[in-house]
Amino acid sequence: MRACHRKCSHSVGSSKMSGQTEEDSKAADDSITDVRYNFCKDWVEKQNSECAKKSQQNKNDIQFIIQNNADRKKFLLSAAEDDATVPNGVGEPSVEPKAVKLQKLRTKDVRMECGWLSCNHVTEDYKEFQDHCRNHISDLQVSEEDGKVIYSCLWDSCKHSNTDFDEMCRHMNYHAYHGRLLGIGFNAQATLKLACCKKDSSLRNKLPVLKEDFCCLWVRCGSKFKSMQAFLDHVALHTHYAPRLTCSWAGCGATFPRAVLLTTHVRSHTGERLLACYHCGRHFATNRKIVDHRTRQNVHPSSEHTCSVCSFSYATAYLLRQHTRQHISQHACTLCDMSAPTLATLAQHVRYRHLPDHCRTHKCPTCEHKAITKSDLRKHIETHTKKRKKEDSDISDEEQGQKKRKRYACHMCEKDKVFSRGSRLTTHLVKVHGVQWPFGHSRFRYQISEDGMYRLTTTRYEILEVSKQIVDGYSGPKDSLSNTFEFNLEQKSKPTLTTPTSFEISLKGASSERRDASAVEITMCDVDEQGNIICSEVIRDVLLRDVQIG
Repeated sequence: MRACHRKCSHSVGSSKMSGQTEEDSKAADDSITDVRYNFCKDWVEKQNSECAKKSQQNKNDIQFIIQNNADRKKFLLSAAEDDATVPNGVGEPSVEPKAVKLQKLRTKDVRMECGWLSCNHVTEDYKEFQDHCRNHISDLQVSEEDGKVIYSCLWDSCKHSNTDFDEMCRHMNYHAYHGRLLGIGFNAQATLKLACCKKDSSLRNKLPVLKEDFCCLWVRCGSKFKSMQAFLDHVALHTHYAPRLTCSWAGCGATFPRAVLLTTHVRSHTGERLLACYHCGRHFATNRKIVDHRTRQNVHPSSEHTCSVCSFSYATAYLLRQHTRQHISQHACTLCDMSAPTLATLAQHVRYRHLPDHCRTHKCPTCEHKAITKSDLRKHIETHTKKRKKEDSDISDEEQGQKKRKRYACHMCEKDKVFSRGSRLTTHLVKVHGVQWPFGHSRFRYQISEDGMYRLTTTRYEILEVSKQIVDGYSGPKDSLSNTFEFNLEQKSKPTLTTPTSFEISLKGASSERRDASAVEITMCDVDEQGNIICSEVIRDVLLRDVQIG
């Protein structure tokens, strides 16, 4: 525009010097104004057309991805599991994975791909890949809704959005960390000779919600990071210089004979994963886990590895042994004759069956219901606001008929009355026949019979020690926990680099009856906001002393 202006001004000056009239000069100025206006108008129209073209191109790209994902999901649901040929996932490259040595699987030829829209950056340098993904933070799509600014991620098949910019920074940094895991998993397909994955690949880049910074809970540290990799590198320094190979993570204090065992243990605190399935994106902490993930999906219905309890088939004997542990109880409840296969299941049983009402601290704002955890409260609130609707399914009626449905039969009716769900048979047994489950059973359990029907079973598998403990101490149903007793909790020593915090527990009350400390066992549990147990420790050396309250 400036060059055009100088040229026109020079021509006007020349015309005046040649003796033209004032009217001619005014006409020349008008023509110059028209030239400027037409030039600006043409430039604006050109820019608008280019923006519209680019917007239409982005819209077409997004529509293509959505349609591709929908077609793939429909194919997976309609294909038979025994002879299905699963196509490549969304955006999977045509290159073949490299079979590298198992010791160098995580360091050699790791191909990392940027999944940002219209970005095809590929590199094997992890630091460069992290910087590249971090630069895409400035490319986040920004929109406004109800006066709030919303940031949206344009990574392939991600669709994550949030109003917190710091959360989006953590999200983009995690894409870089996840991209490296996918690169390792890509080569693992050839190195570990993995079977085909049949999961939906449209969820490959679906990341967990990162509400807070990654915080190091090592003793006297508390550092916070927005990058998962920076957080893991920081914790690795603590692990490398840990005195006496002791884990000083908050509430832990475990010791190990070798450094490699300590490093493996710390992953349970940090949530570090070593590789991911390149097809579906699921994270795994060991190579064995991803092998089981792929093998489990390729089991044949007529497999010889079949569970004798639930009749489920598994691809290998190892997977069958892992499954069988779910049917064998290894821990007994001290408040009733219930037994559970894991400590987490036993803690869940005590939380819901034996804790008094005052432990239900999460009150519903609409009614008088009180829940034990925030997760239970959220599910309860949905019953007030969300109506049950029959959602349209992408599976046709013919495809639904091909699926084998379970049928539950009542053994107490003259003619077997059949139900489509186990919960309906449970209601029928309780209300019609007045049946109650025996002590030690948390609910009715049903087992498949020879005719294919599921019928009631009271069989329970336990290890010998648990059965002996229940039989020797059996006295019918025991009293539940109550708030009759109160305890004092006094801190005796502060945590050090090698020892955790020491507490003394004393019993309040005016009773003069002495209690046998050897018969007392306390389980200390660390739980998250949802009430899930993170770690637990059983304390048997307990000091109980009565405190007179004046």
